[in-house]
Amino acid sequence: MKKILILGAGMVARPLVRYLLGHGYGVTQADLEAARAVAMIEGHANGRAVVMNLADASGLHEMIAEHDLVVSLVPPPFHPVVARACLDEGRPMTTASYVAQEMAALDTEARAKGISLLNEIGADPGIDIMSSMRVIEAVHARGGKILSYRSYCGGLPAPECVDNPFGYKFSWAPRGVLMASRSDAEYLDHGRRVRTPGSRLFRDMHMLQVEGAGDFEAYPNRDSLAYIETFGLDSVRTMVRGTLRNVGWCDSLHNFARLGLLDLDPVDLTGSTHADLVRRLSGAPAGADPAAAAARHLGLSLDTLPIANLRWLGMFEETPAGEGLLAPLDVLGALMLRRLAYKAGERDMLVMKHEFVAAYPDGRRERIESQLVDFGIPGGDSSMARTVSLPLAIASRMILEGRITAAGVLRPTGAEIYQPVLAELAELGIVFEESTEVIEPAQGT
Repeated sequence: MKKILILGAGMVARPLVRYLLGHGYGVTQADLEAARAVAMIEGHANGRAVVMNLADASGLHEMIAEHDLVVSLVPPPFHPVVARACLDEGRPMTTASYVAQEMAALDTEARAKGISLLNEIGADPGIDIMSSMRVIEAVHARGGKILSYRSYCGGLPAPECVDNPFGYKFSWAPRGVLMASRSDAEYLDHGRRVRTPGSRLFRDMHMLQVEGAGDFEAYPNRDSLAYIETFGLDSVRTMVRGTLRNVGWCDSLHNFARLGLLDLDPVDLTGSTHADLVRRLSGAPAGADPAAAAARHLGLSLDTLPIANLRWLGMFEETPAGEGLLAPLDVLGALMLRRLAYKAGERDMLVMKHEFVAAYPDGRRERIESQLVDFGIPGGDSSMARTVSLPLAIASRMILEGRITAAGVLRPTGAEIYQPVLAELAELGIVFEESTEVIEPAQGT
């Protein structure tokens, strides 16, 4: 029996664990918290739960050596640490996270050792890459080229579960959501290179309609330009990867950042309340009205959405903000998780939409759309958990079965990976709908 080590038992791990156990693998679920690891295994005969701290380098190496493959669901900065240990022990690894520079630096050694380090095999990145490559390579196979590529993704509450002014609920770690809100973005717009600093991220927003899902705010997601080479789009003039949120999110988060609530520098909150933190960030004296102080600092009236949302969260209340040194971002994240959590029986929704413009040698141009609207299972797995962890599970099984043999630091851009993964996801109910419209006919027709 092949054995798989899963590092991290967070909000998206359960479908992965259940899939691998269901396919006859031995699964070791490791986490800092014993209770979370035990809950993932659910007493399965082929599973075991262990407590592991990645700071224990020798323990990590020993555990990896006992297994045939490692799935890394730890926070992103630790993926290169896990990958380094996998290379030392001669074991393949899969993860849903982006390829960081530290990870990319391991490519030559991984190739030389014949080891697969498969990254970006989740939802976004992951399903977005695979579904895009399927369209792109189909266009290339017909002699065409991609002139424009826009791709958007958002994990959101299902419409009937939107019961808060943010239009959002957490289906993955709040810190990850808020950290992404600080990121600079870079993309290509009709041949013009655009760089949006994190401080202006939520001002670089437009509305996007997704059939069957609704109207959303869309804003750029990190570095889109890196995917020009990844996708082989030498002729592309527009290249945008973006995030989707419900209306109102961008204005609130933009002003939260202006106030300093997305700052990472720790402040001493011993004996401080949420209202005290707002006063401190606003430069207001002790005892001042925190709402008025925030509004004055931001140049907003008291009845604007950002101020109303801070009040709704409880940022103006005289409640303990925490003890010791804490980053404002983490204080905000704790409040948001408390107020923006899914209730029992509620379902989430993953929305993904790609828009392509393709040109062909005969002068014909097409607009191709590919979209996924997937819902969580009430009382069961969330859509976010399914769409992140099932591609990981399928790809991990393919590596152990010898169906993925490429070595190095990999992304799921090859047909030998994306075709079977997308086909199995469709069997599991995660299905894209595609449509094509001719926007310029062939010359002479």
